[in-house]
Amino acid sequence: MRTMMIVGIVAAASVTLGTTAVGQRGQGAADAQAVQIIGLGGTLTPIVGNLEESARFYSDLAGLADPPRILRRSHRDVPYPEVLKNQGTPDATIRQINLKIPNSTWSLEVLEFSELDRKAVSVRPQDPGAVTLVLWVRDLDGLLATLKRSPIQVVTPGGQPVPLMSNATKARAILIQTADGHFVELQQPDPLPADAATAAGNVIGARVRVTIADTDATLRVYRDQLGLRAEVGSFTSDPSRVKLMGTAGAQWRLTSVSGQSAPAHVLELVEFKGIDLTPRQTRIQDPGSAKIGLRVRDIAATMAALKAAGGTVVTTGGTSYIYRGAPTVIVRDLNNMFMNMQEQSPSSAAAADR
Repeated sequence: MRTMMIVGIVAAASVTLGTTAVGQRGQGAADAQAVQIIGLGGTLTPIVGNLEESARFYSDLAGLADPPRILRRSHRDVPYPEVLKNQGTPDATIRQINLKIPNSTWSLEVLEFSELDRKAVSVRPQDPGAVTLVLWVRDLDGLLATLKRSPIQVVTPGGQPVPLMSNATKARAILIQTADGHFVELQQPDPLPADAATAAGNVIGARVRVTIADTDATLRVYRDQLGLRAEVGSFTSDPSRVKLMGTAGAQWRLTSVSGQSAPAHVLELVEFKGIDLTPRQTRIQDPGSAKIGLRVRDIAATMAALKAAGGTVVTTGGTSYIYRGAPTVIVRDLNNMFMNMQEQSPSSAAAADR
């Protein structure tokens, strides 16, 4: 019931990029026997350079009175934390905070690496590999004032929210960027959806959006080979969206994907054209990189498909390892997204979503 309420809020609040859905199963879509991705894990992991600073920002974003407790694991720990090998950083120290985004199916794992070489990432919204956390909120102006206590940059030219319109849905929106290069889009629907009355707090819904280089190439892997459901849009442009993102002259194409067992966990994929763009090539420890969790049926088959499409296994040893009783691996995909995959049976995945 809670998942249904959240989906209703997000559907009512969302002012999309203006694409037109083509359908969930395009030509060449995987059949039921070929489905490997059971569901999106619902966890976004922004990699940051200063965890204390980032903890304040993301706590303010989620409306928490205090930042969550910091968890630390180091190569010096006894026993040795095998999770470091999963990251491909066996000699590192990692610190993190975990928090739930209110009234959404997404959680955040904010992660900092140390004791190894790191290089901050410079990225624009149109660059493949850029990640945007989209939040629907009751009070945009109040939240923005709070967030400006952190070292953020307002990407929207003029520094003020802009009006958006999609069909009959209206909103005010602004795009900001954290000190580590992660984007956050804040939208305040007008009027608020009716379901928002039963949701506590300022945040009433969330999505995660990844900028990709080529929609067709990305869907050949994630939809056709690995079985994600996809709603594919066509290229479009809108002056208010151009202003929101600071992408003058651009057109974009939005695709929404979800897993077979967890349709509420939606990931948006956006491709730009008609504007200068630079694909990212980063390491997992570099501030500005990001991970997304996937639950998969056959980790070897999923890993092979991603590698064949240009992906690289990040996990130490180039293969999966057992974490909490299940095979786990991280692969950097063709769009420079770090996919943190864990093998899970469809029945246990369905149980986890209830």
